Amino acid sequence: MTTIKATCPTCGEVALTPDDIELRVDDSASDGSFYGFACPSCASEVRKPADERVVRLLVSGGVPALPVVPEPVRVRLRDRFDHPRLTHDDLLDFHQALKSDDWFHELTDLTNQ
Repeated sequence: MTTIKATCPTCGEVALTPDDIELRVDDSASDGSFYGFACPSCASEVRKPADERVVRLLVSGGVPALPVVPEPVRVRLRDRFDHPRLTHDDLLDFHQALKSDDWFHELTDLTNQ
């Protein structure tokens, strides 16, 4: 099996197999590609940029090139919901409702109104 040498910021040079490395290639931006691995010595997650030369070397060593998955758009929690905010009174009412045996039916009746 092919051995690929990489550098962990904590441990220094480490030996990896192609299965140990995840290579992500961004076809739309030359500086968007990267590779990552879990260091076999300290278990740190290491992520490094991969230019065209590094991509070619890793692919020739048997590492599959996967596409870069775009990050999901982050939305602030307060912008996610278009409903009234939960208050302390709401929470206390819910707590009281959970004490009864038919709490689930009471809640479903409230949502059906």
